[in-house]
Amino acid sequence: MVEVVPGSPAHRAGLRAGDLVLSAGRSPVADAQSLQRLMFAEAIGRPLPITVYRNGALVDVIAEPVELTGSGV
Repeated sequence: MVEVVPGSPAHRAGLRAGDLVLSAGRSPVADAQSLQRLMFAEAIGRPLPITVYRNGALVDVIAEPVELTGSGV
């Protein structure tokens, strides 16, 4: 991840700038657009397990995607 917006679902889940997102749910993540599609296609309001590569280790976090509002958060 390049940036994690404070207060966003990613921030609340514990994702950090520099994390390499490998999978969300049971689907591999190839790029930021595929992560967005996975997060908003059917996961809004439900916990979504995300696996990232951080500092040489695999880290699992749980995000809860929300519907975007005018503020983008």
